[in-house]
Parts: sequence; C-alpha cells; structure tokens
Amino acid sequence: MKIHYQIQGTFYRQLVEGNLLSDVSLWQLLQEIQAVATQTHRRTPQLLRQSFGLQFIPNSVLTDLLKIANGVTQDDQLYQFSSLKLLFPRESNLKKCVANRYIYKFISSEITLDLLADDPQFPLFNGNETQQEGRYTVILDQPYYPGLSLEIAEKIWQEAETFWQNLPNYQKIDRFLRNVDTQEAVFRINHQLRLGINWQELPLSLREAMISLRAGNTDISDQSESTQQLIQEYQEHYKIIVSHFPETMTLKSNLSPINKVIISRKNRDLFQKIIAQAENFLLISSYILEDEALINQICEKSATLPQGVLILTDLRDEVVDRIDQQVTISKYLPEHFKRADERKKDCLRQLLDAKVKIRSGAFHLKTCISENYGYLGSVNLTRGSLDVNLESGIICENNETHQQLINVFRYFWECSSRDHVIPVLGFDGFELRTVKRYRQGSYPVYSNLLTPSQYYNDLLKELSSFEGKVIIFSRSFQATAELKSQLQRLNTIIYIDQEMRFLDSTINIEKRKNLHAKITLLGKKIAYIGGINFNFSLKHQGSYDLMYKTTDSQEINQIINTLRGSKS
Repeated sequence: MKIHYQIQGTFYRQLVEGNLLSDVSLWQLLQEIQAVATQTHRRTPQLLRQSFGLQFIPNSVLTDLLKIANGVTQDDQLYQFSSLKLLFPRESNLKKCVANRYIYKFISSEITLDLLADDPQFPLFNGNETQQEGRYTVILDQPYYPGLSLEIAEKIWQEAETFWQNLPNYQKIDRFLRNVDTQEAVFRINHQLRLGINWQELPLSLREAMISLRAGNTDISDQSESTQQLIQEYQEHYKIIVSHFPETMTLKSNLSPINKVIISRKNRDLFQKIIAQAENFLLISSYILEDEALINQICEKSATLPQGVLILTDLRDEVVDRIDQQVTISKYLPEHFKRADERKKDCLRQLLDAKVKIRSGAFHLKTCISENYGYLGSVNLTRGSLDVNLESGIICENNETHQQLINVFRYFWECSSRDHVIPVLGFDGFELRTVKRYRQGSYPVYSNLLTPSQYYNDLLKELSSFEGKVIIFSRSFQATAELKSQLQRLNTIIYIDQEMRFLDSTINIEKRKNLHAKITLLGKKIAYIGGINFNFSLKHQGSYDLMYKTTDSQEINQIINTLRGSKS
C-alpha cells in the first residue's frame, strides 16, 4: 500500500542567476517560440506543435492562442501566406535577457525538502515573490520517508492500516469499480491522509467479486459462498437513488412584484440574504463552487427546507481541475483569494455530506432562486465573485420572470444535466453517474430569458436596425464578423477585464480591474444583463446560460444609473 501524506508548510523560491525582472507571460512565450521558429524555418502551427513539444495542444486551440499572442482576430491575419499557413516572421524580444534560475524548497515543522523546478506540486510564483504558504504531499510505501521523523511515519502508517482493516468490503469494492485505473484505487482517510491500494493486494474473494460485478453477471451461483456474499452486500448498499425535481414550487404570494438591477463588487450580503430567508427551496446554479463560508450556510439551510436545495454546476474534468483563473492570475489580489483549487472539491464533499442534490452538465448559468427571490446574473459562488469582481444581475420578486426562472431551471435539471453527483469514499469524495432519461421535454421559450444562441441572434437583429451608442461590459470579448461590423458602424465602447488581451484598434476597448459583469446596452432602447460573456465562439454557444432582455425604460435607467458609479 501507498500513503499520500499532505503537509502544511511554506514553499520557497530563491534566485541564483538571471535578469528577468517580471514574469514571462504565455503570450510572450508564444511570441518567442514563433521567433525561434522563424530562425529555424518552422513557421507553421503544425511544425510548431512537432518541434516545440506542443502536441498536447489541439491545432484549433494553438491557432486561437497564436491569434491572441499576435493581436489578430481572424485566421488569415495570422499568416504571411494563408494557403501555406506560413506565420509571419518574428524577432525575439528577449535577446538581452538571461533566464532566471532558482532553487526551490518546501519547509514545514515536520520536513524540509529540496524540490525541482518542474515539480507539479510547486505553486505559481508571481514577479519577485519568494515564498508562499501551501501544502505538499509525500508518498510513503513503507513506514519511513527521508526527512520525516520516524515517529510521524510510523504513526500515519498505523492509522492507514487501521482505516483499511475497518473499512467495509462493499466500500472497498465500490472504490475500485468507480476508479478509472482498475489496478489501483485511492481512499480518503482524512484531510491529510490518502491510502493507495493495488489490485494485487486485495484478497482473492474481493477480486472475484469485482470481476463478476464488472462483467454484469446476473448468475453468480458458480462463485464461492464468500464471493456471493460480497456481491450481494455491495448490491444492497449501492442502489442509485435518482434526485427528482419537486412537482410544484410556489412563490411567496404576499410580496409585491418587482425587478431590481444589481451591479456591485460586494455581492456576499445579497446571497447570504437570499439563502437565509428561503423557507421552502433553493435552486442554485454556479459554474464554480468554492466559497467555503457560503457553502456552509447552504448546507445548514438545506436541513430546514421542505423541498431542499438543488444545485447545477459543471464537473467536467477540465473544470474541476481548473482553478478560478480570474482570481489566480491577477496580480492585484490578496494571496488567500488565490487558493481556489484546493477549496472546490472540499466544498463539493461538504454539500454531498449535507445531502444536497447536485447535477452536472455544461452549465455556465448563475442563479440563486427561492420562493422569495430569483437572482440571475454573473456571480459564481467564489470569493472573487462575492467580494472582489464587478458583477451584475437582476433580482425578481413574485413576478412572471421569477416563475420563468424556476421553469427554465427545472428544464435544465430534468433535460440538460448529464450526471448525478454521488458521494463515495475516495480521493475526490464524489462520482458522476449518467442521468438516464426516458423522454425529453420541450424547452420553455421566453422572449426575455435568452440562451446563448438566442441572445446572439436577437442581438444581431436588434443591432441591424439600431442607431446610437452601444455599451458592453464583459469579462472577455470575441465577436463574430457579423457582430463586429455592426459594432464598428455604431458608437460602441466595450469594457473588459484588465487581464484579457485584445489588440484590435478598430474597436473601442477599455480595461477595468476584476470585471466579470455581463451587460449590453443599446442606448436607452434595449438592455441585456445576465451570465453570458460577449464571446460567441462555438464552445461558448454550447453551454447552458441565460441573459435577461428588457425594453422597460425604468429597468434600463436603473442599469445606466448604477453603472455610473461602478466602472472603476
């Protein structure tokens, strides 16, 4: 067996030589690769992939990255000769620079380790930063590890052995059956310890039971008595309970119907209020779940709600493993905001322990809905969204839009989610199990709640007949050629996040610190506000999200007046 032991301590980075005074960005690195490719006559994306170890990046993604690095938006602008896909020549901007060389260490009260630069556990350091608090995992295959005291090594080894001996057999079987690697499974003992067990270490009867269960055998009469007992025990404990959406969800009838616009950098109080005042249900959707304080409030509240808490999120591997990038890459945020990665899976485990119902799919939607309030906007359940970013949204109370939000959420839950999120023992503490559907409902189309494709088509139609000023707030900006031509025709100003690259001089772009709001204003005629970035690539069109459209003059004036004090 192998024990994964996580240690709290400090990572250190000490400069040995070099004269680079700032970090080299991804875009600078791509430009330097292009400069070397110019010198070596390898100026096509395909040759770049082959010659610079970039095979892990798909061709289409590399092309998009090169466009950003070169400040262009169209493929043909990237090439000196489009038919040959020959990139423009480039010279190095770092000729006089000597690459920085560092020594790396991890130091705690328990251990001191010398690390290599490519150690995947070493955190990202910004600028001249020399140390960071963090956690490092060492792996023991015996009750000894260099630098770790013998007393600690023997203690954790004994704890792991005791855990394994006391773990029920059906849980051992389930962990192996759910694991991608059929030869080894990892079990979570506590927040510091994980236990890795190899298939060959298991008793014969356990292995036979797993082989039979994997094969889906219904007749197990030829198995030994102990193997039959293990199979029956497992099947009894792992019947899947499907989480259905409640049949009716009633609004609070004594509230006055109202829509209120929210544009703010301080959103925590609003979400705490919606959760605290809920009496029957909460319908929450967030692309990322990682704010521990709010998750704890949701868990406590779920025990008191008759219809419970239902959460939609995106748990595809690339999302689960991705940190909250807007927080992490920013040079302007306190360090504690950048620890998003290690919090996300802890928050999921906490929700599942509280028996909160969770489904996963391609959800970029951000909602927080109860019988009292219906929020639709840009706020994720992250520290960045709740405490730092400029966010936007609309609050509906006891009106048609409020009920429509519930109806759309119901449709997404029943017809668009891909997986149930099931609590299990193991390294992550959860598994995804495919939602089985026997019929597909009809999407509830509303003229004021637009999906990404509806938003795009509606915006294109409205812009074609509009004359006046267009104001756009979006974290990033990527317009199609049709949209771009309309925006260039009009008096357009676009605000994007300061970390986003955009080098098109034909569009009036201004950058704002930690901008995550999504708003499009066509003068005082039409406004869109919600969760959809002004980014109309095929990837973003395929996600589930909503924009609220309004032609109501009072609501539009609310947005304009609120924005006047919120652009900084």
